[in-house]
Amino acid sequence: MSNIAEIGLYNYLAENKVPGLKENVKLITLKKGAQLYGTSERFTDIYEIVAGAVKLGGISGKGKDYIYELVTPGEFFGNLAVLGDTFCEFCKTLTATQFRSYKVDFFKHLMTHDPKVAEWCFAKIVYRWNKTESMLANIRSYEPRERILLLYADLHKKIVTPGNREVFLNKLITYNDIADLTATTRQLAADTIR
Repeated sequence: MSNIAEIGLYNYLAENKVPGLKENVKLITLKKGAQLYGTSERFTDIYEIVAGAVKLGGISGKGKDYIYELVTPGEFFGNLAVLGDTFCEFCKTLTATQFRSYKVDFFKHLMTHDPKVAEWCFAKIVYRWNKTESMLANIRSYEPRERILLLYADLHKKIVTPGNREVFLNKLITYNDIADLTATTRQLAADTIR
């Protein structure tokens, strides 16, 4: 039997002939700049990025979009309903992006009935926590220009789009995105990176 981390969740489920796989998982491809879901959508599936990348964010009290996370191939997100009535977010593609959409009840069943899936999922959750904690630590530990340069360097990694085109993640985000992720300003991000 294969390791989920090596072959991916879907391939693991297919290899193990999990009942209901085809009925509960669908493949979605969106173009660059498309919105997978918006802030008014309370119930979403669990999404896995197969190829491409997205940004997750919200809308400020002043009505402006902001982002707080970039999600890349192999990462999961969604199921906003578990976060309560006050939480809302949007998901927008940074490039053409392919997702697997898992129905929530099916995903919950997998987590509670397959210890290997649960262990793998917990590792994914801890990875996402670590990303967020590292970003917050950088905000507290470095001066604004250093934060911008660190983030830009960290995001200098290739991702593959659904058309098998390789792109660098740091070339897909805007100065506003960089400012949001580093708690700085768009102007300082632009001045620092140019």
